[in-house]
Amino acid sequence: MNDPHATANSLTPRGQARRQRLLCAARDVFLEKGYAGASVSDIVARAGGSLSTLYKQFGNKEGLFIAALEAHASTVWTRLEESHQKPPEEVLFELAQGLIDLVISVPQIRLIRGINAEAERTPELGQMFLERGPDRTRRELAEYLRTQHATGVLQVDNPKEAAGMFTGMVAGEWLIDGLAGRFPELTDELRDQRARNCTAIFLAGLRRRD
Repeated sequence: MNDPHATANSLTPRGQARRQRLLCAARDVFLEKGYAGASVSDIVARAGGSLSTLYKQFGNKEGLFIAALEAHASTVWTRLEESHQKPPEEVLFELAQGLIDLVISVPQIRLIRGINAEAERTPELGQMFLERGPDRTRRELAEYLRTQHATGVLQVDNPKEAAGMFTGMVAGEWLIDGLAGRFPELTDELRDQRARNCTAIFLAGLRRRD
């Protein structure tokens, strides 16, 4: 498979714009039709351009899916990258909001369902989805928590485990119910309340106890 980052870095501004259109179209088509139902022809038709450009930049449908996944999830990682000088309450609240927006939606849950089914036939696809999506989110959060521990702001003995606990608490029963067909009816108010409560409960266990 082509290295998407190396390919992206070598593009001209015009090529970058074409790539961005393909990624946006891919995200929408994968969310609408699922992984199995989406085709590269559908994506090219929506983005414009040619199949040869798609294959040159992403290698195949699998490569395009992973690149689109990373581009979609980067909105969450950016919140951690821009967390300097912000208190943990604000950083984790915004991260929780982003996770809910990213994961708890009908199209996204249906896409995850499809990936789970596809992983039975193509385990490497499921593995890449985990590595480039949920695993990376937990790694980024664990690194943030590790930094907070090192600076004495929080007491985090196991950042990796704590990151898994926080992301699991945020998605919680909403994701499980959605995967089983009971889609949550979310509003911005419910999202923010959930994000605020999860942040408060999580931080209550990580404050320095002198």
